[in-house]
Amino acid sequence: MRTLLAVLLLAFPTAAQSFNIDVWDNTILFPVPPDTYAAGAGQTGRWTASIHPYNTTLLNLDGSPSTVTTTSTSSSSYNHFPSPLTGDDRAFMVDIQNLPSIGGPWSWTFSGLSDGAYQLYTYAWAPENNGITTTVTVPGSVDGPQVVGGIWNGGAHVLGITYARHAVNVVGGTLFVQVVGQSGSSGAVNGFQLVRQGTGPTAFCFGDGSGAACPCGNAGTSGRGCANSVNAAGGRLIVAGNPSVGADTVSLNGDGMPNSSALYFQGTSQQSGGAGVAFGDGLRCAGGTIVRIGTKTNAGGGSTYPVAGDLAVSVRGGVAASDVRTYQIWYRNAAAFCTSSTFNLTNGVQVAWSI
Repeated sequence: MRTLLAVLLLAFPTAAQSFNIDVWDNTILFPVPPDTYAAGAGQTGRWTASIHPYNTTLLNLDGSPSTVTTTSTSSSSYNHFPSPLTGDDRAFMVDIQNLPSIGGPWSWTFSGLSDGAYQLYTYAWAPENNGITTTVTVPGSVDGPQVVGGIWNGGAHVLGITYARHAVNVVGGTLFVQVVGQSGSSGAVNGFQLVRQGTGPTAFCFGDGSGAACPCGNAGTSGRGCANSVNAAGGRLIVAGNPSVGADTVSLNGDGMPNSSALYFQGTSQQSGGAGVAFGDGLRCAGGTIVRIGTKTNAGGGSTYPVAGDLAVSVRGGVAASDVRTYQIWYRNAAAFCTSSTFNLTNGVQVAWSI
C-alpha cells in the first residue's frame, strides 16, 4: 500500500493548480483519456470531463476535487464519428465543442485559480474538416492570437495544428480565453491543459505588527514595510510578471518611499521564518545569500527594476528553474526619524522560479 501511494505521489509531484480538461459530449463512444495521456503539454494526470453546457468544477491532476470552475458562452457540442484518430487521441479530440458560425466570439472562463504564471494549451482542431480553423486569444498573454487547424500528422500534437499555447500571468484568480471560427465557419474546442509554472509571488514580513515589531513603534499598514518620514503607511514592494527563467518578464516595483536611492536586492531565505528582524528604521526580510539586483532613484515615491537597458531579474540574480528567492528594497531615509540610522526597507516578496 505504501509503495502504491509513493508511486501516485511521484506521478503528480507538483499537481496543484494544473489541470487536464476534455471537452466532452458522448460518454460512451468517447471516454476521457487515461491519466497516462500527456497530450501536447506532456502533462499526465486526471482528465476532467467538461460536458455541455460546460459549467464544470475541475479535478486536480491527482483526481481530487479543486475549487476551480469553468464556464463557456457557447453550449453547442458535436460528435464526429468517422475519423482517422484511434485510441486516446480519438477519445480526446473527436467529440468537441462546436462553435457556431453565427454570433460570437465565444469564450471560456476559468475561475478560482491561484494567481501566478501558467501555460495554457487550447486544443482547437476540427476533426471533420481540416480546412476549418479556429483563432484562440488570451487577453493579457504575451503571446498574441493564434490560428489552429490543419492535417493531423499521424500521432503527435503540433502547435498551430491541434493546439494554441499562451503564457499568461493570472491576477485575481480568473483566466479568460476567446475562441472563434475563421472565414465564417464554425470553430472547435477539444479541451485544455493548464500548466502551473510556479507559485505566484508571495508577500511576507510586513511592518504592521503581524511579524517582528518595527524598531520605534513605527508600524506601517497591512502589506507594507515600517513607516518612514514621508509615508506613515510604509514602503511597499510588488512583484509582477512571469517568473520564468526562459521567458522572464518579472518587474520589481517599489512605492511609498522618499525620493532617494533605492537598492533592490535578492536573498535565498526569509529572515526569522518570514517575521523579519529589526534593521535601521525597518525590518530585514530577505536573508541568506544576498545579490544586489540594482539601484534606482525614486521619483514620486517609487521606482522599478528593470527598466530599458537593465538585465532581467533572473539574469541579474543568477537564478535557475525551481529556485525560490526573496526580494526586498533598502532605501535611503535621511530625515531625523525613528533610529539614528538613515535607511528603511519595504516588505519582502518570495518568488518561485520556473523553466
